[in-house]
Formats: sequence, C-alpha cells, structure tokens
Amino acid sequence: AFAIGWCGLVVFLLIYLFDAHLFSKAWMPAVYASGFIAGLLVVAGLVMTAGIYPQAPLCVYFFLVPTLLYGLRLTVLKRVRMASFLFAIAWPSVLGGTVTLVGWIIWVYATDSLWDARLWTRYYELVLCEPDAASCLPASLLYFAPMGSGLMNIAFGFTAYLLGESVRPKEHKTLHIMVRIFALAAFLVICAMYVQAAVSGGNAQLANTVLLFSISGLVLMAVLVANAVGWEMLQRRFLNIPLIKKIQQSFMSDWAKAGLVFGGTVPFCLWMASALVKQQVRKCFWLPGHLDAWHDIESGMTIRRADLLTFGATQTTRLVSGWAWTSVLSKAVWLGVFFMIMNVGFGKMTNLFVSWLIQTLLSAGIDVAGVIGIFIAVGVLLFMLPPVPGFAVYLMGSFLIPPFVGFWVGIALSTAVSFGLKVLALVIQQKIIGERMGDLVSVRALIGVNSLTLRAIRKILEQPGMGLAKVCILVGGPDWPTSVTTGILRLNVFQMIAGTSPVVIVVFAVTLAGAFQLRVAEGGIWINISNMTLGLASAVMFASLVASAYFIEDTAERYREELLSQPHDEEVDAQQKKTEEKERVFKEVTNWKLSEAIDSDYSMPVWMRANLAVGAALQIATCYAAQFFSSTCFVPFQMTDTIEDTLDGDWTNIVTPVGRVVLLVWAISVVNLIIFRLWAARRAHGYHQDRKAGTIVTTSTA
Repeated sequence: AFAIGWCGLVVFLLIYLFDAHLFSKAWMPAVYASGFIAGLLVVAGLVMTAGIYPQAPLCVYFFLVPTLLYGLRLTVLKRVRMASFLFAIAWPSVLGGTVTLVGWIIWVYATDSLWDARLWTRYYELVLCEPDAASCLPASLLYFAPMGSGLMNIAFGFTAYLLGESVRPKEHKTLHIMVRIFALAAFLVICAMYVQAAVSGGNAQLANTVLLFSISGLVLMAVLVANAVGWEMLQRRFLNIPLIKKIQQSFMSDWAKAGLVFGGTVPFCLWMASALVKQQVRKCFWLPGHLDAWHDIESGMTIRRADLLTFGATQTTRLVSGWAWTSVLSKAVWLGVFFMIMNVGFGKMTNLFVSWLIQTLLSAGIDVAGVIGIFIAVGVLLFMLPPVPGFAVYLMGSFLIPPFVGFWVGIALSTAVSFGLKVLALVIQQKIIGERMGDLVSVRALIGVNSLTLRAIRKILEQPGMGLAKVCILVGGPDWPTSVTTGILRLNVFQMIAGTSPVVIVVFAVTLAGAFQLRVAEGGIWINISNMTLGLASAVMFASLVASAYFIEDTAERYREELLSQPHDEEVDAQQKKTEEKERVFKEVTNWKLSEAIDSDYSMPVWMRANLAVGAALQIATCYAAQFFSSTCFVPFQMTDTIEDTLDGDWTNIVTPVGRVVLLVWAISVVNLIIFRLWAARRAHGYHQDRKAGTIVTTSTA
C-alpha cells in the first residue's frame, strides 16, 4: 500500500520537476494521463493504508470530490458560465450534506446509539481494537464519519452559493463578498472547534484529526473562492480590508520575519531542496546549450545557467539575505523562549499545581468555606501572573468545589465564585497594577498610548454600557494585559466591570466542562458533554478575539482624523525618541553584514554570528520537539490526574528522559541568547564611549 501511494507521489513530483505544463500539445495527453494515473495510485494507496491510517478514506473523499468538480469545470463544463456552474453544485451539496447529517442524528437517537462505553465496545470489536483500549481512532472515525462528511458538504455548498451570487453578470459587484466569506470561515472554525471537542472524548488522535480536516477544509474553501472570483480580484479586495492593511504593513517587521523563521524553517528547506533539483532539470531540458539565460514569455519562466536555484527561489534568497539577521534571529529565540514558558512552564506546571492542590484539600478534610477561601487566594495569585489564562482558574474551581457540596450545587457555586474572582482580579489589575504602572513613562511608551490603535481601543472602551465592540475586547482579550491596560488608560472601573460581565457565559461553560470531567468514571456521555462545553467556551473566546481586532481597526479607520487630533503624551514622545536612538545604536554595533558596519572595530565577529545562529537553530529544534513529539517528551497530565497514580508520586516524572534532553538543549539556546545580549550591551557601551571621544563619525544603519 505504501509503495503504491509513494509511486503516485513520485509521478506528481516528476511532473512538477520537469515543468510538464509547458510541454507541447502533442505531449499533453500523456501528461494528463500520467497525472490521472498518479492520482489513482495515491488514492489507492490511501485506501489500502486505512488499517494503519484510518483517516485515509475520509481524506480521499474530502479532497477527491472538490478535485473532480474542478476537473469537470476545466474540461466538460468549460463553456458553462461560472455562476451557473456554482449554483448547480451548491444546492445538491447542501441537500446531500443535510440529509446525511439529519439521518445520522435520527439514527443516533432513534436507535439509542449515543457514543458511550456500551457502544465503544461494539465498535472496538468491529474494527478489531482491543476492548480495554483507552481509545480507538478507527472506531471513532467510523462512528462520526457521516457527521463530518455532512458538515463538509453543507459548508462546501454554501460557499459555492455565495460565490455564485458574487459572480452573477447582472449583479457583478462585490456584494460584500469578503465579509460573507469571512463570516462563513468564522462559522466553520467555530463548528470545527465544537466538533473537535465533541468527538475527542479523551482521544487526542481523533481530536487532532478533526482539527486537521477542518483546517484543510478552510484551505479548500480559499482555493474555491480564488478560482471563482479570480486571484487578482481577490487579492485586491482582500488587501483593501483595514485590518489586513494593518497586518500587511507589519508583516515585514523583524518580529514577523522571526515568526516565519521560527515556524517555516523546515518547509523552506524542503522548498529550497526541490528548487535546487528543479533548476538542474531545467538547465538540462529547457535551456539551449548556446545560451546563458532564457525567458519564456508565455509561461513567465526564467532560466539562468549561473543560478544554482530556480529564478523564484533565487529571488527569495536575495530578498531574505537582505534581512537584519541579528534582529531576526534574536527575536526567533525570544519567540521560542515564550513558547516553551507558556507551553511547558505555565501549561504543564499549572496542571501539576492544581492537581496537587485538589488532592491536598480532599485529603485534609477542610469544609466548603475553607475550600472557597483557598480557591479565592490561589485564584487571585494566578490571575496576577500575566501568562496564566482565566480558563485555568475556572477549571480549578470546577474541580475543587463540587466534591464538597454536591454536583449541581457545586457547579452553580463554582460559577458564582469564579465570576466574582474574575471581577476582583479585574479591579486589582486595573486600579492597583495598571494605574500605578501608568505613572511610569516607560510603560506608557511600551503600550503605545500615542498610537492610533490604542486611541481606538480607548474610544471603544469609554463608551458607556455593554456595546458589542467593548464586550469583545474585554471578554476576548488576554486577562492580565487587557485589565492592566484599562488601568493605564485611567478608564472607569465600573464601566469595565459592566463590559466584562458577559464573561459569565464563558465561566459557566468552562465550569461545566471541568465538573463533568469528575463524572467520567461513571461512563456514559459525560466526557463528550465536557469537551463540547469546553469547545464552545473556546469558540466564544476565539470569536470575541477576532471580532475585537475587527472593531479596533474599523474604529481606527472611521475616526482616524478625530483620533489623530487628540493631544499627544509628550513624555512618551520623548521616551520613544530615546528608545529609537538606543535601537539605532544597537543595530549599528550588531550589524550582521561586515561590509555595512560603522567601523571595522564594531563589525560583528564570525563567532558571535555563529553563536546566535546556533542558538536560533537549537531553539527551533527544541520547540518543534516539544510540540510535535509532546507525548515523547512529557507524560500527558491533566488537572484531574493525580501525581501519585500518573507520575508515581514524583512530579518531576512529568518530564521523560527525552524531554530532559530537549530542555537541556533549550537551556543551551537560552545561554546563547544571554551571551549575545551581554556582548551587544558591552559593544553598545563601547560605542557610546568612542562617540563621546570623537573617534566615530559614521552613523550608517543596519
């Protein structure tokens, strides 16, 4: 099965490497036939590997249907108007998906086929899984496949319908197409999160599979949109959205480049390798022997004999080589440090601490009043830590309180206490932390009080009541940074409490999810309901965060003149000038390119460049290992687990031997960064001393 699938992929690779789309018309039938055979081989390979990769048959269906429809459009239905074609595929897709989904729901309830322990056993036996296995991905996929395919068909059909309306000749105007498509995409994301949580049931493989298919569906939808509307028109409309303009302007900042390096190093290396091979093939088959360069006007392909890579890859490497690599690599290391602290430090350590606290309170025989008091004290402490999200605090309350007062009463009491704790934390963060920090010029400069974005946020939050934009910012934003910022801006605390009050819905959903986890041992559908409610809470937070970004940029554009006319904080302006001067000097003395350095004495030595490059490489490698091989590096541990049972009584056992090596290498990368920062600080100090002495005249920038 693997050999058959790989043969198909090799054929596709050869078609790509040899630029088969440029072959003469006489060869095109052979090219199409090769592509068709390669597709059949890949499909056959995927189907035959279903025993090892049970996602494969669904994957075939997921991608094969849109591909076949696209092929019909390019061949048999080439002369049919795009609008007619889209309408023709829209309603059958919606109808088929609806029938499938409704039929599955009716079957579930009419035959009492809820996904519980009783049904698990039957499906496990059907797909030859061990009856006592903790999870069985093939069984789960077999059960939920009708629901997934039905939702996919409905989403595909509605997307086709919206696009059909947008390209109708009589109504050839935008029809707010980007707004409609964005709304549908947001709906799909929320549904995907809901479905992922609903089907997980403790099965991480299934949850990841659902998430992977949902992301793939969004990619397919984007391709469909682009082919229907046109890539150029889509790009023009998309880039006219204020929020996208803002993102585009900041995309080429050093932080954005660092993000590309941090997350895209592996794909970039694979693309470079393919570009290397493809260039050699082009030199042999497309570049005439007597020419040093050749450009095909029709295809736009350019081949130069002196280039080692394809023209596109060569242009990319030249563009990338001009980056300020000192800044980019150091920021990439900082991104890795932040990721590891959040993912390992606060993520896993918070679970350990809460688990220890729960077990300690349960064994100490403390009454409910004492439990609530301890929960409030610990909750306030956690809320004061910037990286800790409110979700962790709400979950802790849902685990602590119900065992002492009864299940449903405990849920109500935990929700009330957690909401009160959120309000208390908001007041402390705003009045005690934020307003005091607001007296510091450096803090006001750090958050950018003179920026258009922060002025737009202030305008939204100053509105009385519970406006949608205000609620989205206060509910969807990170807990600590949002509340502290409202204090720095000296906003009315009672108005902030009113705008934050809808968070009680999220608190209730998270509390339900945590409390239902306590009843998993009883069997039934408790784990499913728990994950459903947690998924809904996550979806609400995600939607609020996205909506807040939209409202902020919309306000900034709509009231631009008014916001820009507001008086500036002169102390902040002066502080920013000092900061800009420090950054300029820092770039001068840490310039990556020796030829552009201000002076040979301040050229960045090779050993320091190697130190920074090695540090970035180690940081990226360890973060990849911690993310994609998490179960190898760390023992899975939830708040409801116990250190005695899961970790043999030693909390340090959460880190496996492989994980210890990963953390050691990560620490070495941090040392690389510290060495660079100390060296750069010393270099900057020397630069200032030399400039005071008048020995430096040149002030070029990096």
